[in-house]
Amino acid sequence: MTEHTGPLPRSVYWRRRALAVGGSVVALVLVVWLVALVAGRGDPPPVPAQPSSRPPEPADAPVAAASPATTAPPAPASPSPTLPPGPPPACEDAQLAVAAEVDRPSTPAGQAVRFTIAVSNTGPLPCAKEIGRRVRELVVTGVDGVTRLWSSNDCFVADGSEVRVLRPGERFAYGIQWAGVTSEPGCRKQSRVGAGDYLLTAVVAGRASNPVIFRVT
Repeated sequence: MTEHTGPLPRSVYWRRRALAVGGSVVALVLVVWLVALVAGRGDPPPVPAQPSSRPPEPADAPVAAASPATTAPPAPASPSPTLPPGPPPACEDAQLAVAAEVDRPSTPAGQAVRFTIAVSNTGPLPCAKEIGRRVRELVVTGVDGVTRLWSSNDCFVADGSEVRVLRPGERFAYGIQWAGVTSEPGCRKQSRVGAGDYLLTAVVAGRASNPVIFRVT
């Protein structure tokens, strides 16, 4: 630090130096303040934004994408068939179902077997059909389906009329016992059949069933 010179005490010189430094600092602060004030006056005052007279444009509406149809529209229901006035019409051959049934697939020789004729209407409407004893028949043949061995009409009365009104799905069943013997028309000759496989066929009003196989042991 620089040493003081002069006749006055050292403290006087220190005070003078402090006053000089303080005055310089105050002057510097005033200069900076004046410069900032002048620079601020040069900027134009901010102008408030005026509301626009044009109405705002509407926002774009979202467009829904059409999704492809996943299911086809239901088909119109078919009208149910109606029965014409008056008595039911006769059953057509196509709507008459005939079935032959055996109570068990295998029977010891000498024992009786129960056979059944089943008749049903497979059509959509009721119909009338003659299904009496004179138009029903059960036939036993060999496995070749040709060799006739027995018929329910050979030894049983085949008379009588039975006209039935068959409702859709209705089933009529008629059973008979077979003693395991052969027969001929008029029941003139009978003999016991041997062990083996045989076929049973049912016939109603000329309409035959599918043959059913059974066995005699």
